[in-house]
This record gives sequence, structure tokens and C-alpha cells, in this order.
Amino acid sequence: MTILAIGRATFDLGYACPSFPVEDGKLSATHFWASAGGSALNGAITARALGSEVRLSTLLGAGSFADAVRGELAQYGVPFEDFADPAVEVLPVSSIIVVPDGGTRTIIDQQPPQAVARAVPDAGCLDGVDVLYCDGFLPEIAVPLARAARERGIPVVLDGGSWKPWTGDLIAHVDHAVVSERFHPPGQGGADILDAVRALGPSVAAITRGPGPISWKADTGRGEIAPPQVDAVDTLGAGDVFHGAYCHFLAAGENVADALTHAAEVAAESCRYYGTRAWIEARPAA
Repeated sequence: MTILAIGRATFDLGYACPSFPVEDGKLSATHFWASAGGSALNGAITARALGSEVRLSTLLGAGSFADAVRGELAQYGVPFEDFADPAVEVLPVSSIIVVPDGGTRTIIDQQPPQAVARAVPDAGCLDGVDVLYCDGFLPEIAVPLARAARERGIPVVLDGGSWKPWTGDLIAHVDHAVVSERFHPPGQGGADILDAVRALGPSVAAITRGPGPISWKADTGRGEIAPPQVDAVDTLGAGDVFHGAYCHFLAAGENVADALTHAAEVAAESCRYYGTRAWIEARPAA
């Protein structure tokens, strides 16, 4: 099973705090972590941890944070292609404050200008790929490869966090759109969101609602899935974990309902730990 992931990489500095800090104050964190982040990157590492072969196409560029991301990808066995200018720092860096007792997470980030600085790969990069996973970023790469993947019969999965100016161009070539509650196509109005998404091209649409039920609809039917309820300490990256797991189970041949169910189980388990990697380290050895 091979998954090609296209999209965002970041570097995250996370702090678990007893409360949100007051302005001009000082507060000691109870937990701290520093790791690579970003939806496509987190999804790729998740799928790899579950047993899929994975490749990542992203932007890293120059700088110590980018080097740390490269090291982490190597640690988890995820090969990557960096389409950024190697001399320019383009990696977003985020500071995240999590208040477990309040169930909140606050993100402060910086967004340097990003640009694809290398030629977009041709359809040959899809040889041997079972699922193409796009997180909605890097449309210069994602759109032509999604089009080529659909022509080859390779399922294309979209992590739809929010609607972006180029989302319409991408979703037209998507087979499985798994979107958040914040995902609202233009002109949707009062239409059922599942029907509105499917009308744009995907044959499968699903909506995640954090700990709430997952609704889905496909040509074969529709349903609702209740995620496992866990004592969550940190929900950061749970959606990324969900999408990476969904791609893994889809590549393994599971149907939509089973893949969503099992992805929800993995994402819920990840919320029992701080950061986006501790759940992997806690998994029983194969």
C-alpha cells in the first residue's frame, strides 16, 4: 500500500498549561513538545505508522526548523520531495497553547511567503501509488496530479479544512472529500453539505465534527459514525491523524464506512497524548 501525500509542513512548539496566560504575565507549562507539523505531514507520518508506504511532496526550504523537519521525516521513514527554494526559509512555525482542563488550544503562527520553486512532477510519480492524499495546499502540484490520478483510477482523498480560492479547481478531481464543519462551498446556502460537496465532483463526502458524529454519503449509501469517547488531553492534529489513517485503511481495501470508523478510532487514541507523535510511541510493538 503506497500513499502519496501532497501539502503542508510546519514546525510546532507546543505548551500544555493549567490556564491561558494573561497578557504581560508568565506561566509555566506542565508539558512541552517540539515537532514537525502540518496536515499533509502529520497525515503521512500517521499512515506510515499504521503500516503504509508513504511519500510526501511539500515545501521545507532552508533553516534550522526545516532541518529538524527533515530529521523527523527520516526518523519515521517518510521519504519526501521538497519543492521549495533550498536557499529560502519558507517553513511556517507555530506556537500552540493547550489548556487540557478547558479543552482549548490556541495557535500563534507566522506565515512566510511560500512558492513552488521546482518543476511539478509528471504523472509518472503516480506509478505504484494506491491513494493520492491532498490537504488542500500546494495547488500547483495537487491539481494536475489529482487530475492524472483520477484518469488512472487512483482514489484521490481531500482533507477539506476550509474553502480556499483554488479549492474548486482541486475538488473537481477528488473522489473522497473528508471535510470539517468549517468547509462551506460558495453558494451552498441551505443545501445539505454532503450533497453540496458531492455536486462538485467527489463521489464520497464526509464531515468530521471533532468528538461529534461523522456523517458520510456515497453512491452506495449514507450513514453516521460515532467516534470513540476518550479522556482527551490534547486534540491538536487529531484531524490530520484522522485523514492519514483514513487513507491507510482505504488503501488497504476497506469500504468507506469501515475506513471512517477505524480512522476515528486512531484519531481518538491520539487525543489521549500530548502532541502529535506520543500516540505512535505508545503503540504496541508489531
